[in-house]
Amino acid sequence: MRTVSAQEAVAALKAGNVALVPTETVVGLVAAEPGLQRIREIKGRDANKPIALLCASAEDAFGLASKVPPLAVELAEIYWPGPLTLVLDLPSGGTIGIRVPAGRAVRELLGAHGGPLYATSANLSGEPAPAATDEVDPRVLEAVDVVIRGEKGSGEASAVVDLSGGNVRLVRAARELSTQKLKSLAD
Repeated sequence: MRTVSAQEAVAALKAGNVALVPTETVVGLVAAEPGLQRIREIKGRDANKPIALLCASAEDAFGLASKVPPLAVELAEIYWPGPLTLVLDLPSGGTIGIRVPAGRAVRELLGAHGGPLYATSANLSGEPAPAATDEVDPRVLEAVDVVIRGEKGSGEASAVVDLSGGNVRLVRAARELSTQKLKSLAD
């Protein structure tokens, strides 16, 4: 594991490596398509459990979906960039979780990469998610290829709202987004 700049991390990610990157919420394991399986291995994550994509902008994020409900646009205007993951339908069927993060380090990485990146919290499955790099489990630290330094996050994972298939369902609440607030926005 070595500490690198966002620009230096891009080559590692394109080669199938995994980076440790702080976000405004928690520290993330981040990879491009070739490193997606490595994220699952490092985390000990079930292969059937989806991994969200981080995007640099709402336009990039919504470009991945088959349709973008008006509520998705409204939520993005309120919470992006920030701690909200939206689940939308894919053009090919199935769903995708998308988020536009606010953290400086991860935004620099997304800008340098020029496209979306897969990301999940940098903890072993079932363990608490770390808010700062120095809180990451040593086994995870040892397994990642590169680390990008950044500020400590809030420690609270992003809210997750499922808007796929006509749903309006809060999958995971967060301080800023409760079931009651989502219901008032959806009405």
